[in-house]
Amino acid sequence: MKFGNTAKWGMSALLAAALAGCSGGGGQSNGSASPSGPAPSSPASSEPSASAQGASITVLTEGATNVGTGKLGELLAPKEKELKGKGMDTSYTPGKQFEADTFGLHYQTILYNAMKEKNIEVNMQDWGWGEPLIQKQTAGFLAKNIPDVIVGETQMNGFAQQGLLEPFPDDMADEIRQNVADAAWKPMEYDGKIYGLAAQPGVSSLFWNKDLVKQAGLDPEKAPASWAELADNVKKVTEAGKGKFYGGGVYAGANFGGYLRYGALMVINGGAFAEGGKPVFNSDANVETVELLRELNANNAPGLMVNTNEGAYFDAWYKGQVAYIIDGPWQSQQARNNKIDVGMAPIPLSPNGKAGNITIGAAFHSVPKDSKNKEAAFQYIRAMYSKDIQQLIADSNVRSPVLKEIAESETYQKEHPELYTHYLAMSGNVQGLPTFAKDNSKAWQIWGDGVAKALMTKGEIKAILDDAQKKAEAVTQ
Repeated sequence: MKFGNTAKWGMSALLAAALAGCSGGGGQSNGSASPSGPAPSSPASSEPSASAQGASITVLTEGATNVGTGKLGELLAPKEKELKGKGMDTSYTPGKQFEADTFGLHYQTILYNAMKEKNIEVNMQDWGWGEPLIQKQTAGFLAKNIPDVIVGETQMNGFAQQGLLEPFPDDMADEIRQNVADAAWKPMEYDGKIYGLAAQPGVSSLFWNKDLVKQAGLDPEKAPASWAELADNVKKVTEAGKGKFYGGGVYAGANFGGYLRYGALMVINGGAFAEGGKPVFNSDANVETVELLRELNANNAPGLMVNTNEGAYFDAWYKGQVAYIIDGPWQSQQARNNKIDVGMAPIPLSPNGKAGNITIGAAFHSVPKDSKNKEAAFQYIRAMYSKDIQQLIADSNVRSPVLKEIAESETYQKEHPELYTHYLAMSGNVQGLPTFAKDNSKAWQIWGDGVAKALMTKGEIKAILDDAQKKAEAVTQ
Protein backbone atom coordinates (compact mmCIF):
# COMPACT_ATOMS: atom_id res chain seq x y z
CA MET A 1 0.00 0.00 0.00
CA LYS A 2 1.20 3.47 -0.73
CA PHE A 3 0.63 5.20 2.55
CA GLY A 4 -1.36 8.40 2.64
CA ASN A 5 0.28 11.71 3.47
CA THR A 6 -0.54 11.83 7.16
CA ALA A 7 0.94 13.86 9.95
CA LYS A 8 3.89 12.34 11.76
CA TRP A 9 2.80 10.81 15.01
CA GLY A 10 4.75 11.03 18.26
CA MET A 11 7.43 8.40 18.58
CA SER A 12 6.48 7.22 22.04
CA ALA A 13 2.78 6.92 21.20
CA LEU A 14 3.44 4.96 18.05
CA LEU A 15 5.90 2.62 19.67
CA ALA A 16 3.36 1.95 22.37
CA ALA A 17 0.79 1.21 19.65
CA ALA A 18 3.20 -1.20 17.99
CA LEU A 19 3.95 -2.90 21.29
CA ALA A 20 0.24 -3.34 22.01
CA GLY A 21 -0.54 -4.00 18.42
CA CYS A 22 -0.07 -6.07 15.37
CA SER A 23 0.25 -9.78 15.29
CA GLY A 24 2.12 -11.31 12.41
CA GLY A 25 -0.29 -14.19 11.92
CA GLY A 26 -1.55 -15.40 8.64
CA GLY A 27 1.27 -16.45 6.46
CA GLN A 28 4.60 -17.31 7.91
CA SER A 29 3.75 -20.89 8.70
CA ASN A 30 2.30 -21.55 5.29
CA GLY A 31 5.08 -21.29 2.77
CA SER A 32 8.76 -21.30 2.01
CA ALA A 33 10.72 -18.11 1.86
CA SER A 34 14.11 -15.82 -0.83
CA PRO A 35 23.86 -12.77 -5.72
CA SER A 36 25.71 -10.60 -6.86
CA GLY A 37 23.90 -7.28 -6.78
CA PRO A 38 24.77 -3.83 -8.07
CA ALA A 39 27.74 -1.97 -6.70
CA PRO A 40 27.45 -0.41 -3.24
CA SER A 41 25.74 2.96 -3.04
CA SER A 42 25.62 5.63 -0.38
CA PRO A 43 22.80 5.45 2.13
CA ALA A 44 19.92 7.87 1.70
CA SER A 45 20.64 9.42 5.09
CA SER A 46 23.39 11.99 5.51
CA GLU A 47 24.37 10.37 8.82
CA PRO A 48 27.78 8.68 8.80
CA SER A 49 27.73 4.97 8.04
CA ALA A 50 30.41 2.32 7.99
CA SER A 51 31.67 1.31 4.57
CA ALA A 52 30.08 -1.83 3.21
CA GLN A 53 33.48 -3.38 2.55
CA GLY A 54 34.79 -5.16 5.62
CA ALA A 55 31.67 -4.52 7.68
CA SER A 56 29.93 -6.91 10.03
CA ILE A 57 26.14 -6.81 10.10
CA THR A 58 23.46 -8.40 12.25
CA VAL A 59 20.41 -9.72 10.39
CA LEU A 60 17.12 -11.04 11.76
CA THR A 61 16.14 -14.38 10.29
CA GLU A 62 12.65 -15.74 9.68
CA GLY A 63 11.24 -19.23 9.63
CA ALA A 64 11.47 -20.14 5.97
CA THR A 65 15.16 -19.26 5.68
CA ASN A 66 16.36 -19.97 9.23
CA VAL A 67 19.56 -22.02 9.48
CA GLY A 68 20.35 -21.03 13.06
CA THR A 69 21.89 -18.12 14.94
CA GLY A 70 25.47 -16.93 14.92
CA LYS A 71 27.97 -16.23 12.15
CA LEU A 72 26.31 -17.27 8.91
CA GLY A 73 29.44 -18.86 7.50
CA GLU A 74 29.67 -21.18 10.50
CA LEU A 75 26.03 -22.29 10.32
CA LEU A 76 25.91 -23.74 6.83
CA ALA A 77 28.00 -26.91 7.24
CA PRO A 78 26.17 -28.09 10.40
CA LYS A 79 22.82 -27.42 8.71
CA GLU A 80 23.82 -29.42 5.66
CA LYS A 81 25.01 -32.28 7.89
CA GLU A 82 21.70 -32.21 9.76
CA LEU A 83 19.69 -32.41 6.55
CA LYS A 84 21.82 -35.18 5.11
CA GLY A 85 21.36 -37.06 8.38
CA LYS A 86 17.64 -37.04 7.65
CA GLY A 87 18.28 -38.63 4.27
CA MET A 88 17.81 -35.45 2.23
CA ASP A 89 19.58 -34.59 -0.99
CA THR A 90 21.22 -31.21 -0.30
CA SER A 91 22.46 -30.60 -3.84
CA TYR A 92 21.05 -27.75 -5.89
CA THR A 93 21.49 -26.91 -9.56
CA PRO A 94 19.83 -23.69 -10.81
CA GLY A 95 16.87 -24.49 -13.00
CA LYS A 96 16.14 -27.77 -11.20
CA GLN A 97 13.62 -28.39 -8.43
CA PHE A 98 15.07 -29.49 -5.08
CA GLU A 99 13.85 -30.90 -1.78
CA ALA A 100 11.64 -28.33 -0.05
CA ASP A 101 13.26 -28.71 3.37
CA THR A 102 16.63 -27.68 1.97
CA PHE A 103 15.39 -24.26 0.81
CA GLY A 104 16.80 -22.34 3.76
CA LEU A 105 20.22 -23.91 3.35
CA HIS A 106 20.43 -22.97 -0.34
CA TYR A 107 19.00 -19.50 0.28
CA GLN A 108 21.48 -18.63 3.00
CA THR A 109 24.39 -20.20 1.11
CA ILE A 110 23.74 -17.89 -1.83
CA LEU A 111 23.52 -14.85 0.47
CA TYR A 112 26.66 -15.88 2.33
CA ASN A 113 28.65 -16.16 -0.89
CA ALA A 114 27.32 -12.83 -2.15
CA MET A 115 28.31 -11.08 1.07
CA LYS A 116 31.67 -12.86 1.23
CA GLU A 117 32.54 -11.40 -2.19
CA LYS A 118 32.02 -7.95 -0.67
CA ASN A 119 33.91 -8.86 2.51
CA ILE A 120 30.79 -8.43 4.63
CA GLU A 121 30.33 -10.70 7.64
CA VAL A 122 26.73 -11.66 8.46
CA ASN A 123 25.57 -12.55 11.95
CA MET A 124 22.12 -14.12 12.19
CA GLN A 125 19.77 -13.45 15.09
CA ASP A 126 16.36 -15.05 15.65
CA TRP A 127 13.81 -12.84 17.41
CA GLY A 128 10.85 -15.04 16.59
CA TRP A 129 7.74 -13.94 14.73
CA GLY A 130 4.40 -12.27 15.42
CA GLU A 131 3.92 -10.60 18.79
CA PRO A 132 7.28 -11.66 20.37
CA LEU A 133 9.12 -10.19 17.39
CA ILE A 134 7.16 -6.92 17.52
CA GLN A 135 7.84 -6.53 21.24
CA LYS A 136 11.57 -7.08 20.82
CA GLN A 137 11.75 -4.69 17.85
CA THR A 138 9.82 -2.04 19.78
CA ALA A 139 12.19 -2.34 22.73
CA GLY A 140 15.18 -2.24 20.35
CA PHE A 141 14.00 0.98 18.72
CA LEU A 142 13.46 2.63 22.09
CA ALA A 143 16.91 1.57 23.30
CA LYS A 144 18.53 2.41 19.94
CA ASN A 145 19.89 -1.13 19.94
CA ILE A 146 18.53 -2.79 16.83
CA PRO A 147 19.98 -5.18 14.20
CA ASP A 148 21.21 -3.79 10.88
CA VAL A 149 18.52 -5.66 8.93
CA ILE A 150 15.15 -6.37 10.52
CA VAL A 151 12.23 -8.40 9.20
CA GLY A 152 8.50 -8.53 9.81
CA GLU A 153 5.07 -8.58 8.22
CA THR A 154 2.09 -6.55 9.40
CA GLN A 155 4.10 -4.20 11.66
CA MET A 156 6.65 -3.02 9.10
CA ASN A 157 4.65 -0.32 7.32
CA GLY A 158 3.88 1.20 10.72
CA PHE A 159 7.60 1.39 11.51
CA ALA A 160 8.15 3.20 8.22
CA GLN A 161 5.45 5.77 9.00
CA GLN A 162 7.01 6.36 12.41
CA GLY A 163 10.31 7.37 10.83
CA LEU A 164 12.17 4.40 12.33
CA LEU A 165 13.43 2.95 9.04
CA GLU A 166 16.04 4.17 6.58
CA PRO A 167 14.68 4.85 3.08
CA PHE A 168 16.31 2.83 0.34
CA PRO A 169 18.99 4.73 -1.62
CA ASP A 170 17.43 6.42 -4.66
CA ASP A 171 19.34 4.32 -7.21
CA MET A 172 18.33 1.11 -5.43
CA ALA A 173 14.69 2.21 -5.25
CA ASP A 174 14.68 3.06 -8.95
CA GLU A 175 16.18 -0.34 -9.78
CA ILE A 176 13.55 -2.11 -7.69
CA ARG A 177 10.64 -0.21 -9.23
CA GLN A 178 11.87 -1.09 -12.71
CA ASN A 179 12.82 -4.74 -12.18
CA VAL A 180 10.82 -6.12 -9.25
CA ALA A 181 7.12 -7.02 -8.90
CA ASP A 182 4.98 -4.48 -7.03
CA ALA A 183 4.05 -6.79 -4.14
CA ALA A 184 7.69 -6.97 -3.06
CA TRP A 185 7.94 -3.25 -2.28
CA LYS A 186 4.70 -1.29 -2.74
CA PRO A 187 3.36 -2.13 0.72
CA MET A 188 6.56 -0.52 2.06
CA GLU A 189 6.37 2.68 0.00
CA TYR A 190 5.69 5.90 1.90
CA ASP A 191 5.90 9.51 0.67
CA GLY A 192 7.69 8.39 -2.49
CA LYS A 193 10.36 6.36 -0.68
CA ILE A 194 10.77 2.59 -0.33
CA TYR A 195 11.49 1.28 3.17
CA GLY A 196 11.41 -2.48 2.80
CA LEU A 197 11.55 -5.43 0.43
CA ALA A 198 10.20 -8.99 0.53
CA ALA A 199 12.12 -11.45 -1.63
CA GLN A 200 9.14 -13.79 -2.02
CA PRO A 201 5.88 -12.22 -0.89
CA GLY A 202 2.61 -14.01 -1.26
CA VAL A 203 -0.69 -12.67 -2.50
CA SER A 204 -3.93 -14.61 -2.48
CA SER A 205 -5.59 -16.50 -5.31
CA LEU A 206 -8.73 -18.62 -5.58
CA PHE A 207 -8.25 -22.38 -5.26
CA TRP A 208 -10.85 -25.12 -5.69
CA ASN A 209 -11.14 -28.85 -5.26
CA LYS A 210 -12.00 -30.08 -8.74
CA ASP A 211 -13.54 -33.32 -7.53
CA LEU A 212 -16.04 -31.56 -5.25
CA VAL A 213 -16.88 -28.99 -7.91
CA LYS A 214 -17.50 -31.77 -10.42
CA GLN A 215 -19.83 -33.55 -7.99
CA ALA A 216 -21.95 -30.38 -7.95
CA GLY A 217 -22.35 -30.55 -11.74
CA LEU A 218 -19.98 -27.63 -12.34
CA ASP A 219 -17.11 -27.46 -14.80
CA PRO A 220 -14.02 -28.32 -12.71
CA GLU A 221 -11.74 -26.52 -15.15
CA LYS A 222 -13.65 -23.23 -15.06
CA ALA A 223 -13.04 -20.65 -12.35
CA PRO A 224 -15.84 -18.31 -11.23
CA ALA A 225 -15.10 -14.86 -12.63
CA SER A 226 -17.48 -12.78 -10.48
CA TRP A 227 -18.64 -12.62 -6.88
CA ALA A 228 -22.12 -13.66 -7.98
CA GLU A 229 -20.75 -16.70 -9.77
CA LEU A 230 -18.59 -17.64 -6.78
CA ALA A 231 -21.56 -17.38 -4.40
CA ASP A 232 -23.70 -19.47 -6.77
CA ASN A 233 -21.00 -22.12 -7.12
CA VAL A 234 -20.43 -22.52 -3.38
CA LYS A 235 -24.19 -22.84 -2.85
CA LYS A 236 -24.44 -25.60 -5.47
CA VAL A 237 -21.50 -27.48 -3.94
CA THR A 238 -23.03 -27.24 -0.47
CA GLU A 239 -26.33 -28.62 -1.78
CA ALA A 240 -24.50 -31.48 -3.51
CA GLY A 241 -22.47 -32.21 -0.36
CA LYS A 242 -25.57 -32.85 1.82
CA GLY A 243 -23.56 -32.13 4.97
CA LYS A 244 -20.50 -34.17 3.96
CA PHE A 245 -18.76 -31.26 2.22
CA TYR A 246 -19.43 -27.56 1.69
CA GLY A 247 -18.83 -24.83 -0.85
CA GLY A 248 -16.46 -22.84 1.38
CA GLY A 249 -15.03 -19.54 0.22
CA VAL A 250 -12.52 -17.81 2.49
CA TYR A 251 -11.31 -18.00 6.08
CA ALA A 252 -12.73 -15.01 8.00
CA GLY A 253 -11.65 -15.43 11.62
CA ALA A 254 -11.15 -12.39 13.85
CA ASN A 255 -7.37 -12.44 13.51
CA PHE A 256 -4.70 -11.50 11.01
CA GLY A 257 -5.08 -14.83 9.24
CA GLY A 258 -8.61 -13.78 8.36
CA TYR A 259 -7.88 -10.11 7.64
CA LEU A 260 -5.03 -10.99 5.28
CA ARG A 261 -7.21 -13.34 3.24
CA TYR A 262 -10.61 -11.68 2.94
CA GLY A 263 -8.90 -8.30 2.90
CA ALA A 264 -8.11 -9.05 -0.74
CA LEU A 265 -11.86 -9.03 -1.44
CA MET A 266 -12.12 -5.63 0.23
CA VAL A 267 -9.32 -4.22 -1.91
CA ILE A 268 -10.94 -5.59 -5.07
CA ASN A 269 -14.21 -3.86 -4.14
CA GLY A 270 -12.53 -0.52 -3.40
CA GLY A 271 -12.82 -0.87 0.37
CA ALA A 272 -10.21 -0.54 3.10
CA PHE A 273 -9.63 -1.15 6.79
CA ALA A 274 -8.08 2.26 7.44
CA GLU A 275 -6.98 5.49 5.78
CA GLY A 276 -4.26 7.63 7.28
CA GLY A 277 -4.27 5.49 10.41
CA LYS A 278 -7.98 6.06 10.97
CA PRO A 279 -10.67 3.34 10.69
CA VAL A 280 -13.03 3.34 7.70
CA PHE A 281 -15.00 0.27 8.68
CA ASN A 282 -18.51 1.24 7.59
CA SER A 283 -17.94 2.27 3.98
CA ASP A 284 -20.43 1.09 1.37
CA ALA A 285 -17.69 -1.00 -0.23
CA ASN A 286 -16.96 -2.76 3.06
CA VAL A 287 -20.65 -3.43 3.66
CA GLU A 288 -20.87 -5.08 0.23
CA THR A 289 -17.83 -7.23 0.97
CA VAL A 290 -19.21 -8.41 4.30
CA GLU A 291 -22.50 -9.22 2.55
CA LEU A 292 -20.55 -11.59 0.31
CA LEU A 293 -18.80 -13.08 3.35
CA ARG A 294 -22.20 -13.73 4.92
CA GLU A 295 -23.30 -15.63 1.78
CA LEU A 296 -20.13 -17.69 1.86
CA ASN A 297 -20.44 -18.35 5.58
CA ALA A 298 -23.85 -19.91 4.99
CA ASN A 299 -22.09 -22.49 2.83
CA ASN A 300 -19.58 -23.66 5.41
CA ALA A 301 -19.96 -25.99 8.38
CA PRO A 302 -21.42 -23.94 11.28
CA GLY A 303 -18.75 -21.81 12.95
CA LEU A 304 -15.94 -23.01 10.67
CA MET A 305 -15.37 -19.88 8.61
CA VAL A 306 -15.06 -17.64 11.69
CA ASN A 307 -13.20 -20.14 13.88
CA THR A 308 -10.44 -18.26 15.69
CA ASN A 309 -8.09 -21.13 14.82
CA GLU A 310 -7.36 -20.84 11.12
CA GLY A 311 -5.88 -24.34 11.16
CA ALA A 312 -9.38 -25.79 11.55
CA TYR A 313 -10.46 -24.20 8.28
CA PHE A 314 -7.50 -25.48 6.34
CA ASP A 315 -7.78 -28.92 7.90
CA ALA A 316 -11.30 -29.08 6.44
CA TRP A 317 -9.90 -28.06 3.05
CA TYR A 318 -7.19 -30.73 3.13
CA LYS A 319 -9.74 -33.36 4.20
CA GLY A 320 -11.91 -32.61 1.16
CA GLN A 321 -14.69 -30.96 3.17
CA VAL A 322 -14.42 -27.52 1.53
CA ALA A 323 -14.48 -26.84 -2.22
CA TYR A 324 -13.27 -23.23 -2.58
CA ILE A 325 -10.70 -21.24 -0.60
CA ILE A 326 -8.76 -18.00 -0.99
CA ASP A 327 -5.14 -18.36 0.13
CA GLY A 328 -1.48 -17.76 -0.73
CA PRO A 329 0.52 -19.41 -3.53
CA TRP A 330 1.78 -22.28 -1.38
CA GLN A 331 -1.65 -23.91 -1.73
CA SER A 332 -0.86 -24.95 -5.29
CA GLN A 333 1.73 -27.44 -4.04
CA GLN A 334 0.33 -28.17 -0.58
CA ALA A 335 -3.06 -29.16 -2.00
CA ARG A 336 -1.37 -31.65 -4.30
CA ASN A 337 0.63 -32.97 -1.35
CA ASN A 338 -2.75 -33.70 0.24
CA LYS A 339 -3.98 -35.55 -2.87
CA ILE A 340 -6.31 -32.74 -4.00
CA ASP A 341 -6.80 -32.16 -7.71
CA VAL A 342 -6.65 -28.38 -7.40
CA GLY A 343 -7.54 -25.48 -9.64
CA MET A 344 -6.04 -22.00 -9.25
CA ALA A 345 -7.17 -18.66 -10.67
CA PRO A 346 -7.32 -14.94 -9.84
CA ILE A 347 -9.82 -13.93 -7.17
CA PRO A 348 -13.23 -13.14 -8.75
CA LEU A 349 -14.23 -9.49 -9.11
CA SER A 350 -17.20 -7.66 -7.65
CA PRO A 351 -19.59 -5.89 -10.09
CA ASN A 352 -17.60 -2.65 -10.07
CA GLY A 353 -14.38 -4.11 -8.72
CA LYS A 354 -10.87 -4.03 -10.06
CA ALA A 355 -8.02 -6.48 -9.58
CA GLY A 356 -6.24 -5.93 -6.28
CA ASN A 357 -4.67 -7.89 -3.46
CA ILE A 358 -3.05 -7.91 -0.03
CA THR A 359 0.34 -9.43 0.63
CA ILE A 360 0.28 -12.54 2.79
CA GLY A 361 3.22 -14.38 4.30
CA ALA A 362 5.44 -11.50 3.18
CA ALA A 363 8.68 -11.15 5.13
CA PHE A 364 9.68 -7.53 4.54
CA HIS A 365 13.34 -6.69 5.24
CA SER A 366 14.31 -3.15 6.23
CA VAL A 367 17.26 -1.16 7.52
CA PRO A 368 16.60 0.73 10.78
CA LYS A 369 17.64 4.37 11.13
CA ASP A 370 19.88 3.28 14.01
CA SER A 371 21.75 0.67 11.96
CA LYS A 372 25.49 1.12 12.36
CA ASN A 373 26.28 -0.45 8.98
CA LYS A 374 23.69 0.86 6.57
CA GLU A 375 25.66 0.43 3.34
CA ALA A 376 26.42 -3.20 4.11
CA ALA A 377 22.81 -3.78 5.22
CA PHE A 378 21.51 -2.50 1.90
CA GLN A 379 23.95 -4.78 0.08
CA TYR A 380 22.31 -7.70 1.88
CA ILE A 381 18.86 -6.59 0.73
CA ARG A 382 20.14 -6.05 -2.82
CA ALA A 383 21.26 -9.67 -2.87
CA MET A 384 17.71 -10.76 -1.98
CA TYR A 385 16.39 -9.71 -5.39
CA SER A 386 19.46 -10.92 -7.27
CA LYS A 387 19.10 -13.41 -10.09
CA ASP A 388 20.62 -16.22 -8.01
CA ILE A 389 18.17 -15.89 -5.12
CA GLN A 390 15.19 -15.34 -7.39
CA GLN A 391 16.06 -18.41 -9.51
CA LEU A 392 16.15 -20.46 -6.31
CA ILE A 393 12.67 -19.21 -5.40
CA ALA A 394 11.45 -20.07 -8.90
CA ASP A 395 12.86 -23.58 -8.57
CA SER A 396 11.17 -24.09 -5.18
CA ASN A 397 7.75 -24.27 -6.91
CA VAL A 398 6.12 -22.82 -3.78
CA ARG A 399 6.23 -19.09 -4.47
CA SER A 400 6.91 -17.11 -7.60
CA PRO A 401 10.01 -14.98 -7.99
CA VAL A 402 9.68 -11.20 -7.88
CA LEU A 403 12.47 -10.48 -10.35
CA LYS A 404 10.73 -9.75 -13.66
CA GLU A 405 13.62 -11.14 -15.69
CA ILE A 406 12.93 -14.63 -14.33
CA ALA A 407 9.18 -14.56 -13.72
CA GLU A 408 8.32 -13.20 -17.16
CA SER A 409 10.58 -15.59 -19.05
CA GLU A 410 9.03 -18.14 -21.41
CA THR A 411 10.71 -20.91 -19.43
CA TYR A 412 9.06 -19.93 -16.15
CA GLN A 413 5.65 -19.43 -17.73
CA LYS A 414 5.85 -22.85 -19.37
CA GLU A 415 7.19 -24.78 -16.37
CA HIS A 416 5.17 -23.01 -13.63
CA PRO A 417 1.88 -21.87 -15.21
CA GLU A 418 -0.05 -21.67 -11.93
CA LEU A 419 2.63 -19.76 -10.06
CA TYR A 420 2.92 -17.46 -13.05
CA THR A 421 -0.74 -16.66 -12.35
CA HIS A 422 0.37 -15.75 -8.84
CA TYR A 423 3.16 -13.57 -10.22
CA LEU A 424 0.65 -11.62 -12.33
CA ALA A 425 -1.44 -11.05 -9.20
CA MET A 426 1.58 -9.39 -7.56
CA SER A 427 1.32 -6.38 -9.87
CA GLY A 428 -0.88 -3.31 -9.63
CA ASN A 429 -2.99 -2.48 -6.59
CA VAL A 430 -1.20 -4.63 -4.03
CA GLN A 431 -1.35 -3.46 -0.43
CA GLY A 432 -0.28 -4.50 3.03
CA LEU A 433 -2.41 -4.39 6.15
CA PRO A 434 -2.46 -0.88 7.65
CA THR A 435 -1.45 0.20 11.13
CA PHE A 436 -3.94 2.25 13.14
CA ALA A 437 -2.71 5.51 14.65
CA LYS A 438 -3.49 4.45 18.21
CA ASP A 439 -4.45 1.27 20.08
CA ASN A 440 -3.78 -0.80 17.00
CA SER A 441 -4.70 -4.15 18.54
CA LYS A 442 -7.98 -2.82 19.97
CA ALA A 443 -8.98 -1.34 16.62
CA TRP A 444 -8.32 -4.62 14.84
CA GLN A 445 -10.24 -6.60 17.44
CA ILE A 446 -13.23 -4.27 17.12
CA TRP A 447 -13.22 -4.85 13.37
CA GLY A 448 -12.86 -8.60 13.73
CA ASP A 449 -15.63 -8.84 16.30
CA GLY A 450 -17.91 -6.75 14.10
CA VAL A 451 -17.39 -8.99 11.07
CA ALA A 452 -17.89 -12.12 13.18
CA LYS A 453 -21.17 -10.69 14.48
CA ALA A 454 -22.26 -9.84 10.94
CA LEU A 455 -21.58 -13.38 9.79
CA MET A 456 -23.00 -15.24 12.75
CA THR A 457 -26.23 -13.25 13.19
CA LYS A 458 -28.97 -11.88 10.96
CA GLY A 459 -28.37 -8.30 12.08
CA GLU A 460 -28.18 -5.48 9.56
CA ILE A 461 -24.61 -5.40 8.33
CA LYS A 462 -24.49 -1.63 7.89
CA ALA A 463 -25.66 -1.10 11.48
CA ILE A 464 -23.08 -3.58 12.79
CA LEU A 465 -20.24 -1.88 10.92
CA ASP A 466 -21.50 1.56 11.98
CA ASP A 467 -21.23 0.41 15.58
CA ALA A 468 -17.72 -0.98 14.96
CA GLN A 469 -16.70 2.30 13.34
CA LYS A 470 -17.92 4.30 16.35
CA LYS A 471 -16.03 2.06 18.78
CA ALA A 472 -12.86 2.14 16.69
CA GLU A 473 -12.93 5.92 16.39
CA ALA A 474 -13.14 6.14 20.17
CA VAL A 475 -9.95 4.12 20.68
CA THR A 476 -7.92 5.56 17.80
CA GLN A 477 -8.51 9.30 18.45
